[in-house]
Parts: sequence; C-alpha cells; structure tokens
Amino acid sequence: MNRTYSIVTTCMSRLEHLKRTLPSMLAQPAAEVIVVDYSCPQGTGECVRGSFPSARVVEVKDKSHFSNWAARNAGAAAATGDVLVFCDADTTLADGAIAWLDENLPPRMFGMFTRPATGKFNKTGLRIASNQLRGFHVVPSRPFRRLGGYDEVLRGWGAGGDTDLEGRLVLLGLTAFKLPPAIVADVIQHDNQERLKHHDQPIMTSYAAGLLYREAKLATLKMKRRLNLPPALRERLYAAAQAAARQLAAGDEAATMTLNVEQHPVGMPRQLGFEKASCNVTVTVQLAGRGKIEKIPD
Repeated sequence: MNRTYSIVTTCMSRLEHLKRTLPSMLAQPAAEVIVVDYSCPQGTGECVRGSFPSARVVEVKDKSHFSNWAARNAGAAAATGDVLVFCDADTTLADGAIAWLDENLPPRMFGMFTRPATGKFNKTGLRIASNQLRGFHVVPSRPFRRLGGYDEVLRGWGAGGDTDLEGRLVLLGLTAFKLPPAIVADVIQHDNQERLKHHDQPIMTSYAAGLLYREAKLATLKMKRRLNLPPALRERLYAAAQAAARQLAAGDEAATMTLNVEQHPVGMPRQLGFEKASCNVTVTVQLAGRGKIEKIPD
C-alpha cells in the first residue's frame, strides 16, 4: 500500500445494518475502521467492542437528533490514516475496495460517486434513495483537516454536508475523482421512515435550507477568498436559510434569503462629501420553483 486508510462509519439506530456491513470494512487490508456511536439507542459501541474488537469505537453522547456531519467529524478526529473513507452503515464494501483506491486514486483528488453511479444501487425506486451513495467520500486527511471537516451547521436529511465539502475541496485546489460502482458490493435497502427517523425537520425544509445556505456560503467564501467562515457567521447564514426555506413549506413558489455578511468603514469619506461612511456587503439568494407539484412523490 502506498498510503494508509481510515474507514469511518457512523451509527444511530442502524446497528442491524452495521452488523451486516462492518465485516466488509474490517476485511480491507491496511485500513483501520472507526465506528462512531452517535448516541445510538441500540448500544452500538458496546456491541462493536464485543463482537468486532478490531474496530475502534468513538462515542458521541447525549444527542437526540442525528448529524451525519458531526458524527463523521468525530470519527475523523480519531483517525490516523493518510486517507479518510466515509462509508455509511448500510454500505457493504467490495473485496479489495481499498486496494483499488490505493492503486487508482491520484494525489490531489477526492473520491465521490456521481448520481448515475449511485442510482444503480437504488432497488426500491424511492426518489430520495437515488442518491444514497452521494455521501460516500474518499478524502486525503490533510486537506480535510485544513478545511475543518464537514460543516456541522447543516441539519436534517438532504441538507448537503457532502456537497458543501466537495465545493470547498475544489476551492482548495483538489479535483473530484468519479468512483466506480464496483468498489461497493451492496447497499441495504430501507424506507423513508427509517431514513428520516432521527431528523428533527421535514425534508422539504432541510433540503431547501441546505441549498440556500450552500449557495450563500460559497459566494461569501469566494468573495472573502477563504476556505471556511467563522462559526457565528455560518450560524447566521443558516438561520436566514431556514427562515427562507419555510416560505416554500408554507406554499410559496420562491424562497429568498438576505444577510449582511460584512460591514467596514470607507477610507477617505470626505471625498464622498461625508465625515464618515461605511460599506455594507449583503448576500441575497433566491430559490424559485416552477410547475408546482401538489403531491410530492416518495
């Protein structure tokens, strides 16, 4: 192996899935496996320690709602590998998956599945299951840590913490590498109720808020020429995005968020005819829908 690998998987009420998929992760050569027990009511940590002692367990306690991004960050913080492989508890790796990555993933690239590739594993036909492998990431650990990992401000299913990370990796100078479906043997199928069980807001709200937030954040990053924003500013952006997303949930055909992200004094204000002057920079993002659907399909 040219590099070392850390496989990070997270669990909150997915213990039965993990029992079926964890052996495929542990069977990968030259890879440590980290299981994050994210306040799992089924006692994932205890089970893994007893039945799969070669896996490392990280426990995050006292959480009532699931955050895949906070859970993954907790696992990544304990990881020692050169490359981080984020694999959900419902995903069975193919034999030799890590060896294939070691041979084929070029430097300065991160691995992700395209929507057509992940759609091949959607056997239920459910609409939101069509992107169930979009969150499978293979990321060099140093760039991941430099970016501060996943953005934990994003909340709810479909908020797009995976998409946000991909966008910031590109800003950092990395290139996306399309992963082949052959490195995954299977994905356990489950319904929407199970998928959304530990999230605290409707998918329409979390999806729209995430989309608005990511657009506003990316525009602000480019404007400020930064790779991340301070937590307080991200929280303000997300609060504005959530408020706008509720407009769609209430039946509006457009959601608009506006937030003042920067204010600074203007030099030489007397040239403008004033004793003092300030410049306010505002970000506005609008999500507009067309052809309203009365009943959203599963």
